[in-house]
Amino acid sequence: MKLSLIAVLAFSIFFSCNSPHNKTKSTANELIYSASDTTAGYLSAGVSLAANIKTGEVTAQIKLSNSGSAPVNIQNLDISTPEGIRSLPTAGFAPFLLARGKDTTIAVKFNPINDLKLYQATGLNGSFKPGYTISLDYKVPGSDNMISLASKPVADKTDFIDYEKKDKKPITGYSFNTKAGFNERETKYLAGLMPAGKPAFVYLSEHEIAVAGLNFRLKTYAQHDTIYSELLVINHADFPVKFMPDSLTITASSQKILGAIGIIKFEKISGSQSDANMMEKGDRLLIHYKKHIKTVATPASLVLHLKSSFVLSGPKNLFGEDIELVPLQF
Repeated sequence: MKLSLIAVLAFSIFFSCNSPHNKTKSTANELIYSASDTTAGYLSAGVSLAANIKTGEVTAQIKLSNSGSAPVNIQNLDISTPEGIRSLPTAGFAPFLLARGKDTTIAVKFNPINDLKLYQATGLNGSFKPGYTISLDYKVPGSDNMISLASKPVADKTDFIDYEKKDKKPITGYSFNTKAGFNERETKYLAGLMPAGKPAFVYLSEHEIAVAGLNFRLKTYAQHDTIYSELLVINHADFPVKFMPDSLTITASSQKILGAIGIIKFEKISGSQSDANMMEKGDRLLIHYKKHIKTVATPASLVLHLKSSFVLSGPKNLFGEDIELVPLQF
């Protein structure tokens, strides 16, 4: 009798320690989220999350139990913020069949987008949220009805406050200044360059430029003492354009030089690799720019120097002027 009691206690301790929704204290490197078991139809789920503060990655431990009389087909899984921004798994999940009366535990990784505006402007996912929703869809074989199960793990309130104090870092994002008359001036400039009958189409939005068949997509932000920028260029035009890396830089609006010389790395995503600087029709070029700075007034306007950075045959500059970048509020 005593031996049986010891065995029961040992089993209880083991299950408690390995339960995916067992509450664990957050650490300096991880923020832990826990939730009560959730049930929808045949399926129940116990969920806990471990958010890696350094990498921004979230690992979900999900214990699934099928209490029904038929197998269930697990088909979809995602994580979402309280604002409804959804992110799919980056690793650890593929649709599978869970037999009747069986359970399993899966470890699924996410890189959740926490702030959509920040992500669109900078490519950064943003700081963790105090809680998330893990959503799972499944079907019972022979039925077309999709059944949804949602678990809402949350972080300990004190742990989350500590995380916000220590790890949330101020970021200033930037977008193109769309109110300075760039479209009109660039259209007039291109009209004098384009061959007869060729349209001088120009369109500038917060993060994109379309110029005579070339598309530019910009992500720029400042953090600590550094500016980071990523520029994707796609050539849909019928003419080649050459990228001049020594001419591309970012400065403050009121300064000719801002801190040190920028570091540029670029890669030809598609097109001939024999001359990575030359872009023919259909070529894609991704440019990474990084620059350490001494001081930047916050918020401070910047200037992206494109005027001499992209050159047509002749040689003639694709852009008639540089473009101002204005700070964004998040």
